Amino acid sequence: MSKTSKNTSLGVITGVFIFFLVLLGTNTFNEAYIQLKHSVVDEHIHAVLFYSLELIVLLFIAYGVCKVISNINEQKFFVKINYMLFYYMGVALLFLPLLHGLGDALDTAHDWKIIPMDVPVWSAMGTFLLIIAEIFRYGIRMKEEQDLTV
Repeated sequence: MSKTSKNTSLGVITGVFIFFLVLLGTNTFNEAYIQLKHSVVDEHIHAVLFYSLELIVLLFIAYGVCKVISNINEQKFFVKINYMLFYYMGVALLFLPLLHGLGDALDTAHDWKIIPMDVPVWSAMGTFLLIIAEIFRYGIRMKEEQDLTV
């Protein structure tokens, strides 16, 4: 199998994966962030702030996943940017339930229970990404040691 066909098949698999994530996310997004439109119209600053911060965190995570996949597609596995992306995505996933809880506590004008936020699942995903980040950091260190011995 040639290198071109490997890159093409990885690109196709990645495209299909992102397509299904977009399909799942679109349904949730339309249901969850419809309240953001109402908050802007009603000028509820707390709600707009917390909804926007949640959206920014989710967009950052989507960007991080795309960037890591791009780096892996370019055969850049153990590079510092991958470690940093996994680390920051893990922290962001741990931060997301806290942000949601603050929004629920401070914004009494809306029902925050409508937005699904399963804290153990988000925390487990964040912890998993932090573990992967440490694995990548260890791999980077091993790669640097190998480069110095050669």
